[in-house]
Amino acid sequence: MLYNYLIRYPFSNNGKNFLKEKNIDLLGVDSATLDKASIFLLRTISQPLKDKEKYWSNYAKIQDERIALFYVKLFPVCRILLKIVDYTPLSQEFAVYFQQQFVYYVNHVFDTDEYETIIRDISPELQSDQNSEKYYLKLTDYLNYDLGSDHKLEYANLENGLVYFSRSEVISFCSIVLKKRILKDMSIKVEELPKLFLDYAKYIKSKVIKESSSSAYSLINKPESKNFPPCFLVIYNKMMSSQKLTHIENFVLAVFLANIGYSYNEILDVFKHAPNYDEKIAGYQIKTLMEKKYSVLNCDSMASKGLCVNKCGIKHPLQYFKLRKGDKNE
Repeated sequence: MLYNYLIRYPFSNNGKNFLKEKNIDLLGVDSATLDKASIFLLRTISQPLKDKEKYWSNYAKIQDERIALFYVKLFPVCRILLKIVDYTPLSQEFAVYFQQQFVYYVNHVFDTDEYETIIRDISPELQSDQNSEKYYLKLTDYLNYDLGSDHKLEYANLENGLVYFSRSEVISFCSIVLKKRILKDMSIKVEELPKLFLDYAKYIKSKVIKESSSSAYSLINKPESKNFPPCFLVIYNKMMSSQKLTHIENFVLAVFLANIGYSYNEILDVFKHAPNYDEKIAGYQIKTLMEKKYSVLNCDSMASKGLCVNKCGIKHPLQYFKLRKGDKNE
């Protein structure tokens, strides 16, 4: 077995089989392993993408059984801790980390056999068309993944009941499937887990909540969401609870936040809660709309797009916001 494959793809079936071969009892890991898992969840996964890529590059060709075992064990241990912590933004960030790691390695490690192995590990139903060098899925298999707005069928290359993918489309598709798989709820009962896991999870949650409260969600100059117009409060709350937003909801929310004084980093912090969050794409889109200085849609435009949720008796959402913000009795 190639140990660097396990280091690159610890979430793979080969990783699971490796743990079985080594007879690893995940619930019996020591405090040293849980220490490293805690650091990974609290620090490593939130690093800027360029720092992650540098880290991944350093491990691209390492053939070390000990290191492979560490990463293969770290992945499920972190998932167990996340199950206990039960904090959606952290789980999302964890899933995005491995989504990005997968994309990085399949684009930088030019090994055809490895590429074929990992994409079929993630999507066993994928088949290849040797003549056109494309991949395809039966439409029924494609729909069974239930990816929703993450991978819309209307943009797919559909022909004779088959959905075709180019190489880049396969990578994108598999990364979304992988993320969804990682976020899938684990069938374990929290109350039956070892006390050591519960203690570490409690620590992790306390740190996450504290850091969120002191940075992203209660900055002194940031407007409070309680003053948002009802239409934007609904969209904002959907985002913060990691519900899928439509394209127009994502756009108008980002524009609204930019117009009421949120900084680039503050808007990005909000969008990290999106179930289909991609740091590069979100960062580029937010930067672009801030540079173009888009205006917030008026109430008539919001209503025409089906985004009006309450007859406020005003003509523009910013009017509502300014009135609420200036109400000292609230």
